[in-house]
Formats: sequence, C-alpha cells, structure tokens
Amino acid sequence: MEAGLRLLMCDGAIHVFFHPRLTSEQYAELMAVVEIPSTMDELRETLKALAKKWGSEVKIEEQLFARP
Repeated sequence: MEAGLRLLMCDGAIHVFFHPRLTSEQYAELMAVVEIPSTMDELRETLKALAKKWGSEVKIEEQLFARP
C-alpha cells in the first residue's frame, strides 16, 4: 500500500505518494518538517530526504498555481 497526500505551498501544490505507506511515527515526523520549507523546491527536497531516511519510495507530482 501507499500513502498519498496533497501539500499546499504559496507557489503551488504537491501530490506526494510514499510506498510503503507511512507509519504513524513517520506521518508525525512528516507533519513536523513540512512546515519548514517555504517553496515547492524546498519541500520537494525535504520529501526526498525523508523518503531516503525511511527507505521508502516517493513519487511527487506538482501543480503550479497560475499567476494573475
């Protein structure tokens, strides 16, 4: 199984999928660290680092917001 989340940033949204799905401890760690990045680039790197730390696969899909 995998865990899918949608995370919103000021410059867009990221859909992230972790395989295998997250444990409750991993989810808590994820929620603590996703507050730190301020851009999608920083968030993407944070998510990749967590996946590596956990020995998980991560898939990231981005959706940029249109600027007026």
